[in-house]
Amino acid sequence: MIEIKEDKNLITQKEEIEIPVDSIFEDFGKHLNIPKAKRFLFSGKFGIGKTYFLKKFFENHKDTYETFHLYPVNYQISNNEDILELIKYDILIELLNKNKDTFKENKVEGLVDNSLLFYSWFKEKLTMNSLLQSTISTSETVLNFSPDPISNSLGKLGRSLSDLLEVDKEFQKFKEEYRKGEKGLVDKYAKKIKEKNISETDYFSHLIKEKIGLQKKEKKSVLVLDDLDRLDPEHMFRLLNIFSAFFERSNNNNKFGFDKIILVADYNNLKSIFHHKYGENTESEGYFDKFFSVDIYNFNIKEIIKKHIDNDIIGKIQNENKELEKALRSNGSGYVGIFIKGILLKMVDYKMINMRELLKPVKFQINALSKGMYIKEHFVDSRTQFIDISIKILLTIFAGRKDELLKKLKVIKERIIKSPEDKSLHYNAFIPNLLRDVSGKDITKTENINYVGGKYHLKRNSESPDEFDLLEGRPDELFYELLIKYIDGNKYVKSGIYEYGKSNI
Repeated sequence: MIEIKEDKNLITQKEEIEIPVDSIFEDFGKHLNIPKAKRFLFSGKFGIGKTYFLKKFFENHKDTYETFHLYPVNYQISNNEDILELIKYDILIELLNKNKDTFKENKVEGLVDNSLLFYSWFKEKLTMNSLLQSTISTSETVLNFSPDPISNSLGKLGRSLSDLLEVDKEFQKFKEEYRKGEKGLVDKYAKKIKEKNISETDYFSHLIKEKIGLQKKEKKSVLVLDDLDRLDPEHMFRLLNIFSAFFERSNNNNKFGFDKIILVADYNNLKSIFHHKYGENTESEGYFDKFFSVDIYNFNIKEIIKKHIDNDIIGKIQNENKELEKALRSNGSGYVGIFIKGILLKMVDYKMINMRELLKPVKFQINALSKGMYIKEHFVDSRTQFIDISIKILLTIFAGRKDELLKKLKVIKERIIKSPEDKSLHYNAFIPNLLRDVSGKDITKTENINYVGGKYHLKRNSESPDEFDLLEGRPDELFYELLIKYIDGNKYVKSGIYEYGKSNI
């Protein structure tokens, strides 16, 4: 269930949004299972649906992968803190969420693990040897270090209060049992610890690695670090450098013993951030190559969007005005549906729009489709109203930014000029209405029109008097030229009857 906060121009709605992405599960699965590949860079534009896809993929393959999906961008990090410590805490919370008994395998082991785990949390600058030699009195000092160590350490994570309370409950139980102990019990724990084969640089990391191995059983463990390119650059590069250093010194293995690590970001953003920090002439490819074993997985759902745009996007646009139901059909004769579909598909083709933007009119009831926004008997003919409503839908998708919509439409126009003529949209159905408003001339009785000095020559269609045939020029090019002028001149905002001014025809 998706819940979105209120926007002053939109009505808040809760809507179940499902875009089928299983058609590319197989392709990504093959990439994830390349022999000996352990690290992956999952790249795609912001808002394209990377997180959604990965969640669906691993939900569908939960019998194969034990997944730890983390979002470092949610951390509240000050400049002097180490983001890796928060990653460790987050993995621990994930372990506890998956299995509340993770640290309760048996009494002795549980106390051993909890003992050193929380010593690590207190960030005591002690070596393992000095820690093992600590006495009960030292332990009591550490235990009394903070009345609420968990909230101090974990309050910076993007986790629910119930998760934090669960960890605190385990700590309080450990503390009470530990305080009841004697020197001999501490020595017993120390002996147990010495028997462990600790390869990580600190016990906390070793413990996480050990518990992940127990949790995954026969499955493959996967760490997903999402939205890396949205982190503060200092923290992002600190995190990447730590993982990189571990790869190099551990014979190409992953930190914490994960079978697979997936870094999620827009590769182009990563490179831009890198060059901003280290200079335009600094070579970035070599730096990022170490974070993926074979090649970058470029996430592209263009074909999925094109396949489902009728039924799962345009077909689910929220509409309060029943008079517009037929007009919203994009796979038939619905003028609004056909109008926005043609433009949205162009934007998808040219990577100008992301999934979050596409789904905005599906998640929200927008003003253009509210009750009373379309009046069948209005002074403006229905087709012009459909054009105006379509433009308002497009503007809403881009947060009302007319300049942004115009910029994209201008790029489309320039690209289609260099491509074969697009015949997917019935452009002639809209050209007369756009032309009338842009020119400021009543063309209801005009048989022939020369527009832009004869570049476009139009003749009224004898069978469909409301339409013109284009004898000179391309209809797709003319459509976008007129649409840009129509929007730029605010012609979609109607306040009264038409007043035809000077003609430029």
